[in-house]
Amino acid sequence: MPLQRGFTLIELIIAIVVIGAAVGGVMLLVANVAARSVDPMIQTQAVYIAQSYLEEALLRPYDGPADCAGPRDQWLGVAAYDCINAQTPTDQQGNGLPGLSAYRVTVNVSDTSLGGVAARRVEVQVSHTSQPINLSLAGYRAQY
Repeated sequence: MPLQRGFTLIELIIAIVVIGAAVGGVMLLVANVAARSVDPMIQTQAVYIAQSYLEEALLRPYDGPADCAGPRDQWLGVAAYDCINAQTPTDQQGNGLPGLSAYRVTVNVSDTSLGGVAARRVEVQVSHTSQPINLSLAGYRAQY
């Protein structure tokens, strides 16, 4: 009796179907993970936007007026930043920043106390209209 080597046509078809199903499952998993992950550049831009707004607000005087009329470069107190609610990022003069129109910035300023010293907590939230980003940074401005 001669020695047989190789695969039959049926074995080959079954192997192709099994491998195809396995590869399809892996590709579906990769596609789901990729769709849910945030683009690193978008995440980094959100961090920089939040940092710039937080730094700008914390550099304002503690006891300045909360009047937020006019562009931000004319605001005189940290409390004025509480007026920023779901706005697109702008510079201090109110000009839109190119390429950042999909982001939204909200700033919340609340009075608090740090070890008996009056302070204001500034929280900057940045979100993106098409990506699942909801970044939040907070800082404190004390009256000293």
